[in-house]
Amino acid sequence: MAVSIYSRYYGLATVVVDGVASLAERVTPPQQDYPDALDHVVTLGDALDALAYRYYGREDLWWRIADANALSFPTDLTPGATLTIPPLSVATRSLGR
Repeated sequence: MAVSIYSRYYGLATVVVDGVASLAERVTPPQQDYPDALDHVVTLGDALDALAYRYYGREDLWWRIADANALSFPTDLTPGATLTIPPLSVATRSLGR
């Protein structure tokens, strides 16, 4: 997954784990409650970028789903687990606001 130039992770070092590029270090923000969030039950083959495209229409917002679920790597998905999908208004909100 390429890191968007608009992401707060742009320019950070990456590592390859099982053939998948990921950030060497992610700063995971404290968990938040999103009253309008959706739940998504992970199925085999799900990927964060595909989920971001499905729910937001933009695959580069995958990290918003990762942050909402305290995932360190984009490959940390377990079939049967439930992910919180923050509302689009949260996913597209500018950082620091």
